[in-house]
Amino acid sequence: MKHRIRAAGLVVQEDEILLVAHKCPETGRTIWIPPGGGIEREDESIFACAAREIFEETGLTASLSRIAYLREFYDSESDVRSCEFFCVVDRFSGTLTLEHLPPTSPDSDWITELRWFKRIELDQVTVYPEELRDRFWQDLAAGFPMVHYLGLQSR
Repeated sequence: MKHRIRAAGLVVQEDEILLVAHKCPETGRTIWIPPGGGIEREDESIFACAAREIFEETGLTASLSRIAYLREFYDSESDVRSCEFFCVVDRFSGTLTLEHLPPTSPDSDWITELRWFKRIELDQVTVYPEELRDRFWQDLAAGFPMVHYLGLQSR
């Protein structure tokens, strides 16, 4: 089994969250997740990883300062267990674009769209982590007072 550390950014604008569409080339199944990815260097921090991934996947430059959620995720198809950190984006700037995805990255075949979602719209799509449907909005209103462990989830 391979282990992976992953960081993602919770990018919020007014009453919407920014999510990235990952569409499986083989099945056509689309899931929506916060922009993020794996740590690439031993000396890369969780916040630096999340900021880099946000830029690569959305074109936005982000400032992050704290962790909102920690989740373990096991992907049985690839036999990879990830420890995922979901970080609060304090500020961001730039224009949404997919043009910064590295062409050699596997993400360039999977990431197909960027979109701002209102809370009610999340019921119409497959979104991960599922806590983005409800708990996230409560934590957002409370200012993310603590790090919540979301448990071990798998597919």
